[in-house]
Amino acid sequence: MEQKKIMNYRLLLFLCLILLIGLAGCQQKREAGMQPMQKHGKTLQKEAVPPSFLLNKVQAPIPIKQGKFNTVNGWLSNDTIMYMTNVNLGTNVYTYNLYTGETNLLFESESPISTVTASPSGTYILIHSSPNTYEGIISIIDGSGTEILSKRISAFEFNFEWNPYNENKLLISSFTEDWDFSMYVLNIKEKTLNHFENNEPFVFWNGEDEIIYLGWSQNDPSLFASLMKRAITSTKEELILNDIYYIKAVKDLLLSITIDDKNSELAVYTFFSNKFEKLGSFSVPQLSRYSDWLVPFFDIGKSHFLSLQPVFSTDADTYNKGFELTTFDFKNGDKQVLMEGLKNEPLSCSPNGNLCLYGFYYDKLINIETKEILELASHL
Repeated sequence: MEQKKIMNYRLLLFLCLILLIGLAGCQQKREAGMQPMQKHGKTLQKEAVPPSFLLNKVQAPIPIKQGKFNTVNGWLSNDTIMYMTNVNLGTNVYTYNLYTGETNLLFESESPISTVTASPSGTYILIHSSPNTYEGIISIIDGSGTEILSKRISAFEFNFEWNPYNENKLLISSFTEDWDFSMYVLNIKEKTLNHFENNEPFVFWNGEDEIIYLGWSQNDPSLFASLMKRAITSTKEELILNDIYYIKAVKDLLLSITIDDKNSELAVYTFFSNKFEKLGSFSVPQLSRYSDWLVPFFDIGKSHFLSLQPVFSTDADTYNKGFELTTFDFKNGDKQVLMEGLKNEPLSCSPNGNLCLYGFYYDKLINIETKEILELASHL
């Protein structure tokens, strides 16, 4: 049906063009001195919206103008992504409009950049560069590339978590080589970086000043943990759920993963509101590892949940049957298989869920409607 619409559209354009040429010829005979239609058409073509945008066609691969492609970093909007190139010993960060093909230089660093991540609405962009092995520079810029603040933190590795309820705040966990950690709250509006104490380094925001995390026992190692919550202004913890081995939270939504009570070969994905009201759940085959279970890559948003899932349960090291790309509507419980035979590689979808970056470099693009996979980078 979509292809038929495009053919009809092209036929209509062709007929209009013939009509315009005929009218122009008549007009030239009546009025001497007018610009030829060919010149006028060229001027209009420069100012017109590209046909690829009208036909919703992605412009790929990304044209690399300087340096060597490094990786795509994620979404700024439904049609704009960010990507990096290696330039000498440093890194450049660009934005790229998938439909118009417009590229803009966003940030230049003389040091290698490890992380580029946008806030949930795309208002801010965090850039983590590494001048040396044991220090990181955390820069916050806006969508035009203007630097808002920059902080240096001693660390070997970092984890960042934007606050979707107040994007002026984000949590930073810094790690030493021995995985000892320190935590900070970065306030962009106030340009402050304050220490924050918590027993676990991997946390999610559940409100403007509330966090949730899995409370793993240090004295009694277990495959499962309890879901805990607390305010960042208090050390008092509250137990929410038991026997969970994975969580992920976005604004107003929480995903927990645990084992099916009746069948240990199945994982149960359950969705909650940020008030911990159950919204829906489903079970999938799971792949076991030496000390835990594999959580295949997925993407979660306010309006979509897409995940890669194995077709049967077994050991993760021996599984070789490919993964299904599935979608689940946690509001009505509908679950559908979109594609089959994919590899278990990272997935990041546009805010509306129509397109998904895919692969360890996010160098491929999945069109959810057409089920096509497009190469965004011609080389790595």
